[in-house]
Formats: sequence, structure tokens, C-alpha cells
Amino acid sequence: MNTFIILLIVAVVILLLWLVFKIRRIPKFGNMLLVTGGIKSGKSTLTVYLAIRKYKWQHFIWRIKSLFKKGLEEPLLYSNVPLYDVEYVPLPTDLLVRKMRFNYGSVCLLQESSLIANSQCFKNQTINEQLLLFNKLYGHETKGGYVIYDTQSINDNHYAVKRCLNSYLHIYRTIKIPLFPWLIMQYRIQEYSEDKGTINTKEMGDGATDHYDFCLVPKSVWKKFDCYCYSVFTDDLPPLVNLTYNGKKKFSDVKVTEIPSFVKYKHLKAVKETKENEKNK
Repeated sequence: MNTFIILLIVAVVILLLWLVFKIRRIPKFGNMLLVTGGIKSGKSTLTVYLAIRKYKWQHFIWRIKSLFKKGLEEPLLYSNVPLYDVEYVPLPTDLLVRKMRFNYGSVCLLQESSLIANSQCFKNQTINEQLLLFNKLYGHETKGGYVIYDTQSINDNHYAVKRCLNSYLHIYRTIKIPLFPWLIMQYRIQEYSEDKGTINTKEMGDGATDHYDFCLVPKSVWKKFDCYCYSVFTDDLPPLVNLTYNGKKKFSDVKVTEIPSFVKYKHLKAVKETKENEKNK
């Protein structure tokens, strides 16, 4: 047998053994989860994957219970960003301020949570109370539902989010291997309290990444959402250099055209009004 083929087989076997013993499943989490990570670290991919997977489980449980008890409310998947090839409900702010309620057992996905309400929103007492009740009572009011946040840094969030958290996941990086159908995500479980700040649940080793674990996420999750959905806010702006692109726009029909938020974005509001006025002419 060719020496190259033997070495290739050995390498594949070693990789499989490493995957079995080193890479773990997605850790369990409670009714409220926050995923943090740097730009393009893979946090949005992980939150979409977790939200869809958790929703399918909630929906499966609902079907089983419906066999024995009629009239049970069907759980739904809510999202503040468009999802592709999956049934979901676009998230209105009326749900966040509790003017409407979520269906029982539902899953709520909130990407870029600091855009919804950041650490500077504490000046509005009404929003403070509404968000605090939303976060503290979500598990109760949905009778076991789940809310999944993601943002770049936990400190960017409104205090109503931080006060309701215990553990959260921090994504260090996502490893992509050609022809390998899964993403290898390097993460760690963090704990947070306002008294002590951010605490890693494992002691730091000599290396910078000794305290990280690994998990597998299928690459197919990329087809479920557009990781550049907020780019629509700059689509009409001219580039620095006039370049042409002949490729077909993917997910052009599922862009985020408005940020559901309690933050007053004056510039974005003005841009939106200008576009509407131009259409009405």
C-alpha cells in the first residue's frame, strides 16, 4: 500500500479519536442563555443552532403532550433576525415590553442584544422595569420557554439582562475544516455577577486557551440565516472604490430593514424616513 495512503488513514483515525475524546456536546443551559464572542467568532451561528434545536425539542414535547391533552398551546420560535427555511415569528417590541405574551414553551432568539437595549438605557425607568420583568419572568410566563441572547461583550448589555444571568458561553473561535461537515467551536463556560464581574469556571492554565472546551455544530446551520443581515443599512452607501460584483445576492429577501430596539438611533431613523419619502415621490 502506498505510504501516503497509510499516513492519510492514520491521520484520519487520529482525528476521529480526538473528536471522540476531546470534543464534547453543546453544554446544557437553563431558560436564559447568553453567548458572547468577538466579531465573526461564530456566536450568531451557535445561537441560531441552539435556538432551532431547542425549538424542535420543545415542539416535539408539545406533540407528545397533545396526544394525551387537547388544546395545548403550540410553542413558537421568535427571532429578531430573519431565519431561512424554518418557521418562525418576527419579534415585535410589544412582546419585549409585555404588551403581548409569548406562546407557552416558546423559544426566543435575540441576536445583538446590546442593540436592543444597551448599558446606557438605564436612564429610562419604564424600559428598565419592562426589561427586568421580561428577563426575570420569561421562564415563568412561558411555562418553561427559553430565551437565547448573543452579543460581543456582556458589559454592553442592559443591566436587566446581566442581573438575570448566571452562566453563559464565550466563543473563542470557530475552526473550519474543508470537506468536514461540522464546525469545531472552541468555547468556555463563564459565570457572571455584578459583585465579582466575569469569572471563568475553570482555573487558568499556563496556556491562554487551556480552559476552553470544544463542540461540533453542523455547517448546515449557515443555510438557516444570513450572518450579514444587518448589512442592509449600508447597502445604499457608495463604496470607497467603485467595484462591480456580478454574483447573485444571497438572502437578499431576508435582510433586517429595521432594528427592533429601545435605543433611539437618530441617524438610522432619518435614513429610513428619507428612503420612504423618495418612494412616495
